[in-house]
Amino acid sequence: MKKAQAGLDFLMTYGWALLLIVLIVGALFALGIFDVGSFLGSRSSGFAQVGIVGWKVADAGTFTTMFENHAGNDISITSISATKGSETINYTTPISLANGQSTGTITIGTFSTPGASGSSYTVAIDLIYTDTATGFEYSDSGTVTGAVTP
Repeated sequence: MKKAQAGLDFLMTYGWALLLIVLIVGALFALGIFDVGSFLGSRSSGFAQVGIVGWKVADAGTFTTMFENHAGNDISITSISATKGSETINYTTPISLANGQSTGTITIGTFSTPGASGSSYTVAIDLIYTDTATGFEYSDSGTVTGAVTP
């Protein structure tokens, strides 16, 4: 009987201690003390045919990008939309790209709430392009993450 009581006391003491640690760490994450995005750095994912070479969200809200054609044929990008949180900005000026060619810096638009300098962001990008050889229209999408720059 005494051995079971000692084991139960041991489990209860350590159980409450672990529960308290989990609650404290959870509260710190909820308060934004640990910004997971700042540990990831800049990265992109998705983008099968039209690659993204570079991107930046400035603390003034300006979102700029550079794209590269990986489609195998010449293309014309006809529409770009970028979504950060619940805000979407659109760019509709056509951009012609030869196979393997990169664009210059393109200012997609300005987000009204970019975040503080150094804070992390994630932007979902959807673009529509036309294969100039066939005339068919395609779409490509992906996400980019990084830190807001001054």
